[in-house]
Amino acid sequence: MIRVLKFTFQLLIFLFIIANAYILISGKTYVYKAIKVGYLKGHNTATIEDFSFFENSVVQNGTAAPWPEASDFNQNEISKDLRARLEKNKSIAFAVIQNDSLRYETYWGIGSRSSKTNSFSMAKSVVSMLIGVAIQEGYIESVDQKITDFIPEYRRPGTHFNSEVTVKHLLTMSSGLDWDEDYYNPFGVTAEAYFSEHLNALMLRLNFTDKPGEKFHYQSGSTQLMGLIIERATGKKLSEYLSLKLWQPMQASHPAEWSLDKKGGVEKAYCCLNSNALDFARFGQLYLDQGNWNGQQLIDSSYVAASLHPDLSANYGYSWWLFETEHKYPVYAMRGVNGQYVMVIPALDLVAVRLGHKREKYVNNSVTDLDFYLEQLILQYDTID
Repeated sequence: MIRVLKFTFQLLIFLFIIANAYILISGKTYVYKAIKVGYLKGHNTATIEDFSFFENSVVQNGTAAPWPEASDFNQNEISKDLRARLEKNKSIAFAVIQNDSLRYETYWGIGSRSSKTNSFSMAKSVVSMLIGVAIQEGYIESVDQKITDFIPEYRRPGTHFNSEVTVKHLLTMSSGLDWDEDYYNPFGVTAEAYFSEHLNALMLRLNFTDKPGEKFHYQSGSTQLMGLIIERATGKKLSEYLSLKLWQPMQASHPAEWSLDKKGGVEKAYCCLNSNALDFARFGQLYLDQGNWNGQQLIDSSYVAASLHPDLSANYGYSWWLFETEHKYPVYAMRGVNGQYVMVIPALDLVAVRLGHKREKYVNNSVTDLDFYLEQLILQYDTID
């Protein structure tokens, strides 16, 4: 028995040395941060509370305007089935806005009106909105402009398609970037982007190895490049541009925080905008109203319409998820890992937000819990004869 224990201990030491040697030789030292932030805390992937482990840039709000409460606010409880499913999936917030008024909200655990948790990939829709703003302001010519106009580093020799990629290819996840979207491989590019302190350097070493515009391939790297384009085109950090162009005009109730790769570094554009359910809902309402907020056109309505039109995938536009035929009414959504959702049902003039720790099974470009939430929302809030 002692001999077995001794052998096991020696084997673990050997594997530890080999793993450390690989990390150091390969330059993947970000793995140490991943171990500290995730694995040592019992997580094998990112969590909605991760922002506390990173440097963050504040997205300042301006004059706040809370959502008006409907006359029947919180008087009609959601169905028992919906509540049970929300609780099963460890939700922290669920809110429903209909006809521009708050009809229902409820919270669990760390969730509250002022809590901050990770948007994850819902931020992709936000970056898409900022591309629309930058086009409206003339910083970007159109979605058809080549990205090498903003990122000349991609003009380099080699076998690739770097010079053919447009902003639209990034928006529609058809850029052909050499990127494998894997949230569980600690040595993969997605994990490196999440934990690295040199995010721009990581992006600029990649190439576009597939011909753009031919295949839908969901990649966080495409959105990260859009963040770099916005920063270079406007001369403003992503957090500042969001604050000036959307967060303040939409009268957000609280400042948000956007996680950075390091102090004074760049925003993780593809994820990691940290806020609360009611302020996230403003993005859904803005698109429900064709880019208009209280009479101010923040995003051109034609860009909003194009964003919600499917491209190579029937379920994806300009970084928005689209479900035109899967439910009783067409639906579009912002969506992030672990079940962060802003759901918009235009026929019902309704925006709903769910935030939480867990999601369900991914099937046919959707998630089973998202489908269930949408069906329950339609059942309860459908007033159309």
